[in-house]
Amino acid sequence: MGENGDPDRPTLPRLLADPATSFALKTVIKAWAGRDSLDAEHDARLLHEAFVGEVDQQLEVTP
Repeated sequence: MGENGDPDRPTLPRLLADPATSFALKTVIKAWAGRDSLDAEHDARLLHEAFVGEVDQQLEVTP
């Protein structure tokens, strides 16, 4: 079962084992494996927000 009791929530081992996971994401997971989880999670949220902004700009979506 995944974190917080959600069996569908992705976990790092599942993502690494999943052939559908991109090589780019697997590379980040492996590179960040030794980091403090809270720091990695914070950086991942920042990266997510930056990419959301990029996609919004490309699609000319105004927040």
